[in-house]
Amino acid sequence: MRTGSAGGRRRMAAAGVALATVLPVLLAGCFGGSTDESAPSPGAACAAEAGVTPEEIRFGVLYPDTGSGSQLSRAFRAGIDARLGAVNAAGGVHGRQVHYDWRDDESTSDGSLRAARHLVDRSGAFAVVGTSGIGAEAASYLAEQGVPAIGQDLTAAGENTFGYSNMLGGDLGTSVFGAFARSHGATRAVILRAEVIPTSGHIGERLARSLRAGAVEVVDTVDWTPAGFDPAAAAERVRAAGADMITGVVPVQAFADVLAATRAAGVPVKVAMQPVGYDPVLLDRRKPGLAGSFFLVDFVPFEAATPAHRRYLDAMARYAPQIERPEQTTGLVGWMTADLFLRGLTEAGQCPTRAGYIAALREIRNYDADGLLPAPVDLAAKNAPRACVSVVRVSQAADAFQVQMPMALCGDTLG
Repeated sequence: MRTGSAGGRRRMAAAGVALATVLPVLLAGCFGGSTDESAPSPGAACAAEAGVTPEEIRFGVLYPDTGSGSQLSRAFRAGIDARLGAVNAAGGVHGRQVHYDWRDDESTSDGSLRAARHLVDRSGAFAVVGTSGIGAEAASYLAEQGVPAIGQDLTAAGENTFGYSNMLGGDLGTSVFGAFARSHGATRAVILRAEVIPTSGHIGERLARSLRAGAVEVVDTVDWTPAGFDPAAAAERVRAAGADMITGVVPVQAFADVLAATRAAGVPVKVAMQPVGYDPVLLDRRKPGLAGSFFLVDFVPFEAATPAHRRYLDAMARYAPQIERPEQTTGLVGWMTADLFLRGLTEAGQCPTRAGYIAALREIRNYDADGLLPAPVDLAAKNAPRACVSVVRVSQAADAFQVQMPMALCGDTLG
């Protein structure tokens, strides 16, 4: 599948994944004929490298077009299209236009491996950009081939893997959740989890560790199920445990139902916090049960309306008009992931190689996604010592997110 659109270990769902380095596919050599001032003089040549020609650089995009994750993919790809549209309109990177080929990972580990092989072996992609993660087998394959892999998780192992979010603090966890809870008066927490959401248990474990580090006791864990779940019974467990905080990763409506039932039972909940799930479209249909609850976000939320957000929205309107609501988390994730890939190309210079790209991007110690991250991240540090998030609160009318200040809430990696 091709598009002309401008457009080790890590995790897919709950799986740990490995990623690393390169076997180039021979393509045409690159010649400096660009109008870019940094381009070499005409006739100067670059060594042959996969995905690189004198006129363009082609990379691969790996995301779920079918399967359980497909509902999120349309906006993600649109975000990539918008970011590439903006850079190509400005002349590209070192005089080359940047385009991509894409494959469907089918929301499965096997599908991810097939897609990654196609992008590298048949399409000759310079690098692979993914959504929230790449399946374990695909990651191992990319590691063996030395292909740069760009996603979200800053802490993912593998010298060839890059990301910008260390919200969960990697395997060690971060103090940020406990510090937030304690600062809002919580002392005893109930964690909600869902077996049908693969990451729910893993995030729940990190939440529990963070809360305990912040002197918040975890007094119960409630399992949500798609069928037969009783919010009133869950609320009774919150009351019986003497909890004043509810957190965890379950469907947003389920969280809202439990919170509403708990309040109806007269339980004084001081903190209702979801560590993931923020998206402006959540409140298109009001969910009264969410009123007053918090979301922690690993980027600057849309409601902050910064110049960086305006650049994103303008580019989405121009280069991805098929997305009626560009204010979507997955769209911005696509934009930021593409931005990180482009930063690597810029740093790799006029004659990029996969190995040179990896080395150059690893040297960046203050990446902030053009101002869209709460605080800059150090791409050289897999186990980053600090994790910073933004905090939003659902209005009492449950019709808007309200940005909490200060904009960045930071915590330390737990030992």
